[in-house]
Amino acid sequence: MTSPVPPVRIVTPRGRLIALAVVCVVIAVLGVIVYLVNPQEPLNIILAGAAVGVFGIGGGVSLVGQFRRSTVLEADDEGIRIERKVSVPWSAIDRIGTTQTAVGIRFRDPKAVTDAAPGVYTLDGLKANRAATGWDLTFAERLLGRPPREVAAALRARQR
Repeated sequence: MTSPVPPVRIVTPRGRLIALAVVCVVIAVLGVIVYLVNPQEPLNIILAGAAVGVFGIGGGVSLVGQFRRSTVLEADDEGIRIERKVSVPWSAIDRIGTTQTAVGIRFRDPKAVTDAAPGVYTLDGLKANRAATGWDLTFAERLLGRPPREVAAALRARQR
């Protein structure tokens, strides 16, 4: 008896998000320091409020959203889930392959993907991508966090 192939989960590297979080915290703290230096100065109040509002609150909300959306692909027995938005059954996937710098997915019928998640992908967009790259969807290596060949092999292993 063979052991089942574990689900595949491809997550965008989070190093840049962590660096961005540090920058946001530093700028928000600098805003607080500017305010504390002279709280009566209107310009200091405005700058401090802007720094804390934009980088502290806005940056925090944005970063939390980006951390939550950092899963690019998930594959299990049912099929592939793309960016946690679109579920595509294996029966709808024609091929999985690579370019020099990306993983590509070609669908048997791209309309099945656009119908599964209206507004996320358009039929024209998928057709244009296929004409340009040979694949309906491509995921760049910088989003994958590992070589495209390795990701494609893991996805193909799940497909069988």
